[in-house]
Amino acid sequence: MTSGQRPPIERVPWALLLLLVRKLSVRHWWAAPRLSALLVVILALGIGVYFSMRLANRAAIASFEHFTQLIAAESDWLITAPGGTLPQSVLREIRQGLGELSVTIFPIVETTAVEAFETAAGELAKEEELGTRSTFTLVGVDLVAVGNAVAGGKAEGTSAPVQQIEAGDAGFLAALGTPRGVFVTDAFAKKRHLRTGAEIRMIIQDQIVNLQVVGTLPTAPGRPEPPETMLVMDLPRLQALAQRPEKLDRIEFVVEPGNGIGERKMEVKRKLEQLSRGRWTVESPNDRKEAGAMMTRAFRLNLTLLSLIALLVGLYLIFQALDGAVIRRRDEIGILRSLGVEERTIQAVWLLEAALIGVVGGGFGLLLGWGGAQFSVRLVGRTVNALYYSTSAQSAALSGGEIVGAMFLALGTSLLAGWWPARVAARTPPAQILVRHLAPAGSRNRGSWAWVGIALLAISVVGAMAAPWRIAGGIRIPIAGYGSAFGSIFGTGLLAAPLLKLLAWCLSWFGNRSAPLRLALSQLRRPSGRHQLAAAGLVCAIAMTAGMAILVASFDRTMRGWIDRTFLADLYIASDGAQSAGTQNRILPSTWRRVVSDPSVLDANVIQMVEINLRDGKVMLVGSRLDFIQTHGSLAWLDRPSDDFFHTDRNSGMAVVSETFTERFRSKVGDSLQIPTPGGVRRLVITGTFVDYGNERGSIGIDRNHFTEWFGDELATSLILVTKPGVDAEALRVRFLKTFPGLRIFTNAHLRVELIRIFRQTFSITYALELIGVVVAVLGLALTLTSVLLERRGELTTLRALGFAHGEIAMATAWEGVILAFAGVIAGSILSVWVGWLLVFVINKQTFGWTLQFAVPWAQMGGLTVIVVLSGAVVAYYVGRWGAALPADREE
Repeated sequence: MTSGQRPPIERVPWALLLLLVRKLSVRHWWAAPRLSALLVVILALGIGVYFSMRLANRAAIASFEHFTQLIAAESDWLITAPGGTLPQSVLREIRQGLGELSVTIFPIVETTAVEAFETAAGELAKEEELGTRSTFTLVGVDLVAVGNAVAGGKAEGTSAPVQQIEAGDAGFLAALGTPRGVFVTDAFAKKRHLRTGAEIRMIIQDQIVNLQVVGTLPTAPGRPEPPETMLVMDLPRLQALAQRPEKLDRIEFVVEPGNGIGERKMEVKRKLEQLSRGRWTVESPNDRKEAGAMMTRAFRLNLTLLSLIALLVGLYLIFQALDGAVIRRRDEIGILRSLGVEERTIQAVWLLEAALIGVVGGGFGLLLGWGGAQFSVRLVGRTVNALYYSTSAQSAALSGGEIVGAMFLALGTSLLAGWWPARVAARTPPAQILVRHLAPAGSRNRGSWAWVGIALLAISVVGAMAAPWRIAGGIRIPIAGYGSAFGSIFGTGLLAAPLLKLLAWCLSWFGNRSAPLRLALSQLRRPSGRHQLAAAGLVCAIAMTAGMAILVASFDRTMRGWIDRTFLADLYIASDGAQSAGTQNRILPSTWRRVVSDPSVLDANVIQMVEINLRDGKVMLVGSRLDFIQTHGSLAWLDRPSDDFFHTDRNSGMAVVSETFTERFRSKVGDSLQIPTPGGVRRLVITGTFVDYGNERGSIGIDRNHFTEWFGDELATSLILVTKPGVDAEALRVRFLKTFPGLRIFTNAHLRVELIRIFRQTFSITYALELIGVVVAVLGLALTLTSVLLERRGELTTLRALGFAHGEIAMATAWEGVILAFAGVIAGSILSVWVGWLLVFVINKQTFGWTLQFAVPWAQMGGLTVIVVLSGAVVAYYVGRWGAALPADREE
């Protein structure tokens, strides 16, 4: 080697690394089992919450994806109407248009059903909360076509549910001869002990019908298992039962296997698109599955980020524990450095220690998360049911990808937290062992971090003004908003030290009256890195918890105001089968005409809804009586339209849109819309904007007369009734329920209670996440004080020699914990107002498009302050009792 050349970098021997890890790391953690267990529990809680939310999210969406994949598993293409349904008459046209191409065509009708309660004659069904019953999906297929496909040897290409029906079995023949014959899944039949010929009571549209079991859909080898909530009927039978004659929901196409199948598939798609002329869209089963996943993408991202609260707090605490370990082991580090152990070896040992914490904590977190997912999947499923589509998820299964992701997150968090302590440990000079009074390496230069905190706060203000990230389908993800929230949390955490000093100075006068308090204040006038990190962890937990409380309170206040302004009628009616946002159950024309013509009804609004495809995604088109809205004020206007909009003879080209629609599609009053209908595209002009908190995808409102004309459909989604003066709304409700047992009827007061319940239910999962974040922060306070007392064990020995009793030392530690907790609560509460503002006016607005009234729940935040401070005092006192008995020569 020539002069001036650097020696080659050699790899650190694994044998030496493992020896040092065992002697320098594992030995210390094993000697302090409580401290070790506490750190593992903190990390496990953070990973567990994240993992459970991921599994619950996956289960909720997998239920929809699984069903989508199942019903069109082998289809190459499917066509659906961009708005409404397809007329059955297009089948002949499509068959002729495809010419000689070897394609099997399967028309499909799909609707929903809900099990009906068994009641005695003349009695009312028991009242239960909306959304508590599972929604079944009824799939109507042409069994004759299926039989021909099976007989012709083309079963391999048929749709999954029909492929499992054998054309020669008794069930198949019985289904053709039974008007209400239905195939149920094998799992559902076993669960309910159903045999062939058994009847199941279902609500289809607004009618209670008895379906007769004619066979089962067993799980075919290599095929997805049908969900329990899937039922299959003969297509014309279901069309008659749902009163949708000559109408189809979609048509599936299967290209016959053989040479050149790829080219033939593309040729089929090309011809279908040529035949369409705007009447239908051509997509693959994967396109449909992706569209369903996209609807909930923003919701799932919000929940995932919220689940990281506990892990963010854990990041502070792992850093704190490893940084404290550097200080407590500086003698050993100095000896190793004096013996010639290189910096990179010490650093590698510390990073391995961090990785070990990540592996152990992550492993326990996976167990906690899997258990928590079984509970949280129901809460997540309720929200998905209420806002997006029906999901039957009741349990969460383990996922290899999620397991790997959670473990990588645990390792990444630990290594990120351990990087700085590893760097400090590696740079500890050998002289550290000789100079006992030298300031701990981990606590120097803390003041410089204050400028980083100020910079993060400034960046967070700028980020709050940034636009959201837009993806396909009009979905908005407020990346800058989340970055602003997290940046402000970290920035405020870095500014915790001045607040601790200020509190210590303010309490100095009281310190003269109490020796334990004076002792605690002496530690906080120059807070250590551990104190600052504990305060930062509390700031993070309190800011996110109280910030979410502000969001929920703002939603609550806004919802109550919206309900008061919008729901002014006496009775609200829908099909009892409408248990989720994805329901297709409607009220039959014969039913709603009898209801609205009742002598007790003064006025009525018949609401019709259909999902339509615009260029940038799906929205709801709503038809209603506009003169009813003008008279009874059942909409909350942001931009009220002109009087012309409320007159049928003048509003054929007019529409109003919800606030969420304007945010999602960046539209405004005066813009034009191209609305797809079975009769062609209709051009409408936006003339007004209204508030709607029941649909985050957006709604378009038009006159119901035009809706009925354009879609040829009179099935009602809901009814709104105003009764005549002197009529008892509750008595009328009871009478209607006896006459129409397939309806669900709310009085005004009952509907308000139910809407608030559903709203709170959608936030139920956030309460658990907030609680866990606070628990982790309080546990972190215990970890901090344990670490601090271990570092001060020599000082504790001196205090005992000077006559301090164990109880006095415990009280001094308790005061230290109270002041730390109080500092974290003060800073966190102040910051939470900013975080709440971001959640309400940036993140919520950009994600869902809703404008909320800002509300701060002072009583709840005061209760949170008391709980955290008292919890901190109790935890600190018992840690102090433990520390008072700590021998001076104890290693950890």
